[in-house]
Amino acid sequence: MPMLVGDLPRKRTFLSCSASCLLAALLSSGVSAQTSDAVRETANGEESGGGAGTLEETLVLGERRGNFTEITQETQKLVDMPGAMGDPLAAVFSLPGVVYSNGDSGEPAVRGSSPSDNMFLIDFMPAGYIFHDFNTSVFHEYIMQDFQLHSAGFGPQYSDVTGAVFDITLRQPKKEQLYGVFDISMLRSGAFVEGQITENTAFYVSGRQSLIHYFIDEDDVEEEDGLRVEKMPKDTDYQAKFLWDISKNNTLTFSASGATDTAAATFTRDADFVRSNPDFQGYAEIDNSYDGQNLIWDNYSTGGHLKVGIGHLYDSNSLVWGDGYFYTGEAVTDTVKAQYVVPVGSSHVLTLGAKGQQNELTYRYDQVLFVCTDFDSDCSLTRRERIADSQSIKPLESVAFLNDRWQLTSRFAVDLGLQWQNNDYTDETFVNPRLALEYILADNWVMSSSAGRYNRFPDLETILPNVGNPDLKSPTSDHYTLGLMHEMGDGWSWSVETYYKTMDDLPLALSEDDPDGDLLYVNDVTGKAYGFDLLVNKELTRNWYSWVALSYAKSQRTNERDDHTVDYYLDTPMVFNWVVNYSPTRNFNLGWRWTARSGAAYTPIVGLRENPWFEDSVLPEYGEAFSERLPIYSQLDLRFKWYSKLWRLDAEYVIDVINALNQKNTLGRSLDYKKIESVDDEVAIEETESMGIILAAGIRIKI
Repeated sequence: MPMLVGDLPRKRTFLSCSASCLLAALLSSGVSAQTSDAVRETANGEESGGGAGTLEETLVLGERRGNFTEITQETQKLVDMPGAMGDPLAAVFSLPGVVYSNGDSGEPAVRGSSPSDNMFLIDFMPAGYIFHDFNTSVFHEYIMQDFQLHSAGFGPQYSDVTGAVFDITLRQPKKEQLYGVFDISMLRSGAFVEGQITENTAFYVSGRQSLIHYFIDEDDVEEEDGLRVEKMPKDTDYQAKFLWDISKNNTLTFSASGATDTAAATFTRDADFVRSNPDFQGYAEIDNSYDGQNLIWDNYSTGGHLKVGIGHLYDSNSLVWGDGYFYTGEAVTDTVKAQYVVPVGSSHVLTLGAKGQQNELTYRYDQVLFVCTDFDSDCSLTRRERIADSQSIKPLESVAFLNDRWQLTSRFAVDLGLQWQNNDYTDETFVNPRLALEYILADNWVMSSSAGRYNRFPDLETILPNVGNPDLKSPTSDHYTLGLMHEMGDGWSWSVETYYKTMDDLPLALSEDDPDGDLLYVNDVTGKAYGFDLLVNKELTRNWYSWVALSYAKSQRTNERDDHTVDYYLDTPMVFNWVVNYSPTRNFNLGWRWTARSGAAYTPIVGLRENPWFEDSVLPEYGEAFSERLPIYSQLDLRFKWYSKLWRLDAEYVIDVINALNQKNTLGRSLDYKKIESVDDEVAIEETESMGIILAAGIRIKI
């Protein structure tokens, strides 16, 4: 599997592969919750002027609301989705084209791209991290207003991204009497307070904390597979927002948010990755956090809409493990961003904007160097020497863009966009064209198409001195889409969209045997992804709604040095999701989500080899990379919700049943070190399975 890497500012760390495997094992010592995300439609139209315009959304559920203090209908459906456990970002994996990056967990990978290709925005500004290490999002559902997933062919207002854009909008505070909401459950509890301060100001504050460490004592957790829990996983998050309506046409919003994730364990000789890397044995601890503040001014007094944002983001990560190994990283990101949307004449809407983003990234580490990318089957085979260093870089990204939404006729619209982008660290300048077409074929029939050029900053571990190649180019990608949508009446609609992506200048990890192996990485990998997404959607009518999503996809990577092509490790040919929500009475709601998808690609182990770094240790010998698949993955989730009174207060009771059929899905196959002593032994394989039934109950009280 690939390394965890640092990036600007999407990824939080760069670690050796075995360190990332250790991190994954450490996190798995606690409660695992499935992750998903959601989709929204642009609420005010100011961001629909680029790329595919209003057609670049993968999914639209329900009608748009103009009230920015209320959650949109489509986002509310995703909050209530079974398996999401009330997490509004836990539904993305039920939408077309989205898969997990690690078995049944991890960040989303969209339409054949890597998770590191994605971008996350919160209220127009860059995000820290939106998922805790256990995959629940950092947002209280009470503050969500809207969510939009741009999966391909999006407009020029989005930069430094070659995969998908996750654009999150938090709602504005309500000018109402002060009130509070309290959530109580075994997994996570929190408090939310909102209210009006003056005639023109209002605020809200949300804070949450995981509680599993209060219910399970570390001493009661049995040592399993070489892991002994020292500190149960713990996470916290907070959000705050202050709204000032300066005048009828001017609004000032200040927001702050943050999150923490911690856990610790001791790894013994029985841990698989310790058997292949004995110096990783011992105590391990992670500590990740971020804090961000944004100030946004909205002005409507010039005939258009001007939005200006100023943001500061501080991100820190630390990991210690094994034989004195450690990694610490700090990232400070200061952003100034502006966007202006204005109608010109009767048929044009211009969107223009700019962004300046100064990053200061500082790293200290003492670890083993693994020269590896997601093109490699097992990064533990690429081990090199131990390295220790401290580094600091200050990349500056500058962006400017222009888009014209041209309504040629009542049935035909064109988006023409152009983006200019420069990064002084790589000393590269990009000019990226974007185009989108929308044509109304007939009543309730719409055809759409888009194309665009995209680029992003390289993964940090591939480009930093000593651990990478500072002369690497930035990865680029071309997107092409073609879609058709039909509204059938009575809330029913269907849509299908095909896509094709090319990927260039991806990094190739070199071996020490290569003539230029001292470069560590070169831009000699290309890729492509193609497929289609089919969605059948039933809007909320007659007290129920539903959607069925079916995706076909193919994603490959090619080593240009030897012209060898393999399936991408996240290639998932078929994904099927069926979601139903039904309210038989006003006070009761139930629903289910059934998901089925192709098994993950993996590399078969065909033999054993001596470990060149350690005596009495063996490593697996692999066959063709990612040439075989695990069995089909299938899971059914249920959700029950009651509305009632408790001590004369409004109360909401929720029961979530995750994996209701108790299916044991195979998540991975690896070498069974417990049955192997030397290279003369027969290959023994063990399977990693998903968790069984998980019950989660909670109560929410409003005062």
